[in-house]
Amino acid sequence: MVTDEQSCQIAETAGQSGAVDGATEGGPVTVVTPALRRWRRRRIMQEITAIDRCRKCARRAVAPELGTLTARTEDGKASGRGVQLCESIWACAVCESAKRAEDTHELTTAALRWLARGGTLAAVVLTTRHTRADALDDLVCALWGTRQRVDETTGEVTPRVPGAYQRLLTSQSFRRHVAPAVGYIGMARNPEITRSQAGGWHPHLNLLVFLGGQLEGTPANGQLIYTDEDGNGYFEPGEGRSCTFEPPAEDLEAFEEWMHGFWAGALRSIDPTYETSTECERANCKCGGKGHGVRIDVIRSPDDKALIEYLTKVGGETAKSVQADVDAAKGAAAEVAHSTAKGAKGTRSMTAFQFLDRLWAIERDGLAEADAPGYGTAEQCRAWSLEYEAATRGRRAFEMTRGLARHTDLAGELEAYRYQEMHRRLLGGVVLTSEAHGQVAEAGSDFAVAELVAASLEAEVAGLVADAGGRADHARVVDEAGAAEWVESLGEVMAAKARQRAAERAEWDRLAEAGHGLVPCEPCGGTGHREEYAAIHGGQCFPCGGTGRVIGDADDDQEHDG
Repeated sequence: MVTDEQSCQIAETAGQSGAVDGATEGGPVTVVTPALRRWRRRRIMQEITAIDRCRKCARRAVAPELGTLTARTEDGKASGRGVQLCESIWACAVCESAKRAEDTHELTTAALRWLARGGTLAAVVLTTRHTRADALDDLVCALWGTRQRVDETTGEVTPRVPGAYQRLLTSQSFRRHVAPAVGYIGMARNPEITRSQAGGWHPHLNLLVFLGGQLEGTPANGQLIYTDEDGNGYFEPGEGRSCTFEPPAEDLEAFEEWMHGFWAGALRSIDPTYETSTECERANCKCGGKGHGVRIDVIRSPDDKALIEYLTKVGGETAKSVQADVDAAKGAAAEVAHSTAKGAKGTRSMTAFQFLDRLWAIERDGLAEADAPGYGTAEQCRAWSLEYEAATRGRRAFEMTRGLARHTDLAGELEAYRYQEMHRRLLGGVVLTSEAHGQVAEAGSDFAVAELVAASLEAEVAGLVADAGGRADHARVVDEAGAAEWVESLGEVMAAKARQRAAERAEWDRLAEAGHGLVPCEPCGGTGHREEYAAIHGGQCFPCGGTGRVIGDADDDQEHDG
């Protein structure tokens, strides 16, 4: 996780586009790579957003005394270190990409492991009826609930109201009857939001539901039961034991029918205009006559043994059945975990990031509105972007239900993935001072720096720094050993800062227990909450750690009181 306060050493990566000139803002572009597109989106977003952290994303160094490092990896890409990122998966395309890669890896691993055990997956899409007149925030609240709100003056908390998705998870009929019948052990979910010219905002939820598990207890707190051929149950796996079963077709049909009915009823109870259909008479409709609020596709593995061998790296060539499993699991995981990064289909439907693409085409490339991709005037695209930001700010995107990570043995998986990504071999690059980095970022030349490093032209970065108004000697070329040394130094600096924060927190706790030496936190007014931090830790104020109190000067307070 990368925030101003946590200051981890993760940064964006940029692939080679073959055209350094196209990396600078306003310059000619011959190839638009995914990395360049993400950079452009962030650049436009920073002109629109009301979130201060997003405006400053990648503009500052986490350790000003060290500056920043842009280094080349073995796969020919440029990887940054020591840059403060906003970590907003809703607003920032660069930060979103890094986070979604983690989510996709984790969910793909869980899905493949479950299929290897003989489990079943169901890819589910849930949506709501909508019109052009509907506000996005209203639709979002109907789907996954209102947000908890804290009055910045009084600190009074307004609890959240559950949406249709939360009502589904807490439904007694689902917990007691529907879920056990199909062996439900948990799900992963992620929202997706598009806007069409004809129908307005269209939010929906992508779910990957894990079925076919034998559970003792609830999915959140229970344990998988492994049975042998004689029907004896165990809490531990063993030879000839299985923790899965194949849900009968009639139970899966009952599950789908219940989902359609419950979902429509839940939305109706929130707002009758949002109720989805449970029948459809349209000829050859892809819903199959079941209505348009719920879509379910079941995924099974035809060859569990081969998939297990693939996952444990046993054997040689990958079997075709296994490749089909891998493709299905990766596709389902990407559909869920990467939904905000996808592009809407057609020219009359757009995602929030595609609003930014259209703005770039109009305002940077100089295209007429009629020739730019998508629809809407520049003013409308900006307004829609802000509406999207307001509706999604502070909300969770990808999440797994409690217990699912444990049932699929994901403990340590994400940490291992992050460690591998963070410790990739760096073949050399360039170190910029904190001042030079800020100047290059402000000038819009930071992507050009990455492109030069990726092309082994880091010696030319000094020219970009000079063009941005900085000093050429503030760009220092490093080889592989120099890059490794810099990364090690950054780790030491960040560890020292972490120790300092821990010591400060311990001192605050000590003084709080003693009941003296603390004064109201000025940034949050003593509430412990700041709206600008709504997207991080639920809006907890960083200076006071959410306590609303900070260490003060007791002597000054006493003198002031007379």
